[in-house]
Amino acid sequence: MKPQPPSSFKPQLTVDRLQAVSNWLLEELYATEDDLSRPTDSGYTRGCTTFGRQRSRLMSEAASGKYPWLGLCNGGNDLVFTIGDVPCRFSNDDPSNPSKDAVLTSNRYQLDFMEFAVPGEPVRFCFVIDRGYNGAAEPRVVFLGFTATNEVACRWVSDTVRMLRVEGVQPLAPSVPVAKPQVGPKRRDSGEGDGATEAVQ
Repeated sequence: MKPQPPSSFKPQLTVDRLQAVSNWLLEELYATEDDLSRPTDSGYTRGCTTFGRQRSRLMSEAASGKYPWLGLCNGGNDLVFTIGDVPCRFSNDDPSNPSKDAVLTSNRYQLDFMEFAVPGEPVRFCFVIDRGYNGAAEPRVVFLGFTATNEVACRWVSDTVRMLRVEGVQPLAPSVPVAKPQVGPKRRDSGEGDGATEAVQ
C-alpha cells in the first residue's frame, strides 16, 4: 500500500501546519550545529542538546497561544503535542529504519486512537528528523502515520531550505534627531585682523 498524504486521513494535518512544526525542529537542529562546533563537542553532545532544544521549542510554541491548532498533552521527555486533536511525537531517527521508541511505540496519550483503529488507517503519528545515511544529507523532516499493525499509512516530507543567520553583529543603535545646522557669514571680533597696532604703555 502506497502511503497517502496525512490530511487524507486527518484533515487537521494540513501541509502548512506540518511545515511549521518541521521548521521549528530544523531551526533548533541547525542552531545546535552552529553553536556546538568546538573540538570537545561530539555527536552525543550535539544529539542531546538538539533533542532538548527541539522539545523546549515545541513546548514554547504551544504555550505562546499563537497557534490555536497546537496543543500539549505531555511535557515530559516523552513529549506528546497535538495538531488539532491528533497526538504527535518527534524523534531524530532514520525514518526508513527507525530504532527509537518515539517512532516505534505508542505513548499513553496516543492509545485512544488505537482503541478505534480502522484497518489501513494511521493511529500513531511522528515527526522524524532525517539526516540521511551517516548523517551526511541535508536534514529534512519526514512525518509518518502508522497503523495499529505498524505499517506506514501516511507520509509527508518537509522542505529542506536552511535559513541563514548572521552571527556576532550588534543591532544598530537607535537614530538620534539632530537639528539642522545654521550657516551664516563669519563675524570678526573688533580689533582682530584690522591691521591696528596695540598702543604701547
